[in-house]
Amino acid sequence: NLSGDYTYLTSGYYASLDAELAGLRVLPTTKDALDAYVVPIAMEKARAAGIPVPPHEVVTDRFPPPPLLAYPINPFSSRGELLLDAETLESRRKGLTYTGKYAVLVQHLPVDHRIDVLRLVMGRTHVPEYEELGELLFRTFRLPLMKVRIVVTTKEYLLSAVEPLPFGELTEDDRAHLEGMGTWRG
Repeated sequence: NLSGDYTYLTSGYYASLDAELAGLRVLPTTKDALDAYVVPIAMEKARAAGIPVPPHEVVTDRFPPPPLLAYPINPFSSRGELLLDAETLESRRKGLTYTGKYAVLVQHLPVDHRIDVLRLVMGRTHVPEYEELGELLFRTFRLPLMKVRIVVTTKEYLLSAVEPLPFGELTEDDRAHLEGMGTWRG
């Protein structure tokens, strides 16, 4: 399934579900997709596979001091937000929690961090420093197309989140890589 967006209730999700119900082997399965896009579950799955993750906690009202990456855990939001200072944190607190109704997973960021967004097509990337990690992420999450948010520190690469990489956003190089892998069933 090369939709690239396998989010629950999207056409990519239903394409995998239809294939599963027809008894076909499909990549990704609906379970793979659900596990990858729910940040707390993805972090635990990554940790179990030996992929480092940032220190984190689940909060509803009392946020730790920034810098933080915050991922709402609710059915209405899926995008994480970078909170670098107390003013930004205070202005976004109610929106992130829907005024205290939902929890938020916050990832603690070291002062010397940077955030990279890695594009993976069948586990391959055009960034040489990420080749091994890309393969491990593909084996772990089994999403043919994905964007992966990485927190880079002076010591290591930390998985922050897995996000959709819609087929329409593939570059010519990405598409050539897929074509070189063989015939795909639509």
